[in-house]
Amino acid sequence: MKPLLLLALLAFASCQSPSQQEAANPQTIATLHWTGEIAADGCGFEIEIGGERYLPENEEAIPDKFKQQEISLVQLKYEPLPNPIDRRCGMLPQPRVMPAVRVISVDAQ
Repeated sequence: MKPLLLLALLAFASCQSPSQQEAANPQTIATLHWTGEIAADGCGFEIEIGGERYLPENEEAIPDKFKQQEISLVQLKYEPLPNPIDRRCGMLPQPRVMPAVRVISVDAQ
């Protein structure tokens, strides 16, 4: 009896409605700013949403095709992260501490 009850509780707890999933991973139109490869004194991608800039925690999730131009308008699905990213890059002597997001998906607008 206990394993059946535990299984039922786990199944119930793992279900989310589509609106809960959308709230957890918002989708919006965003602007990607490509500043160049970090290894070549660039700072990678910055993501602008509603006038505020963010650093992506998982920059590798952004397709390389968006490195062809400095600014790209995109459809972005993302997860806001609670802690900022402290990235030292480029020719800047001071760190760049910016709010962070995790990229879920990126599509051309």
